[in-house]
Amino acid sequence: MSYLLVSLILFIPLVEIWILIQIGIAANLNAVFILCVITAGAGWWLMRGEDFSIWTLIETELQNQRLPTEELLNDFMTWSCGLALLIPGFLSDLLALALLIPPLKEELVRFLREWMQQKISR
Repeated sequence: MSYLLVSLILFIPLVEIWILIQIGIAANLNAVFILCVITAGAGWWLMRGEDFSIWTLIETELQNQRLPTEELLNDFMTWSCGLALLIPGFLSDLLALALLIPPLKEELVRFLREWMQQKISR
C-alpha cells in the first residue's frame, strides 16, 4: 500500500507538469497561466465558505462512534474540491469540477457514509 501511495505522490505531479507543458506548447503559455490563476481563485472562493474545522468535526464524530451527517460530508467535499482547484494542473481541476456536479457529489457522499459505517461497526 505504501509503495502505491509513494508512486502516486511522485507520478501525479509529473503527469500534471507534463500536461501543463504540452498545453503551453500547443497553446499560449499566458493562457495556461491565466487558467491556473482563475481555477486557483475559484478554489479559494469555494474554500473560504467552508472551514478546515470540518475535518475536526468529522474526526470527532467518528471517534465517538457516530456517523457524520450528509451535510457535514457535503461541506467537506466542497472544501476538498476547492483545495483540488488550488493545485495547479488540469487533472486535479477536472477531478474537482467533476465532484462539484451534484449527482456525482451525492453518490460520493453516500459511498463515504457507507464506508464510514462499516469502519464504525467493526
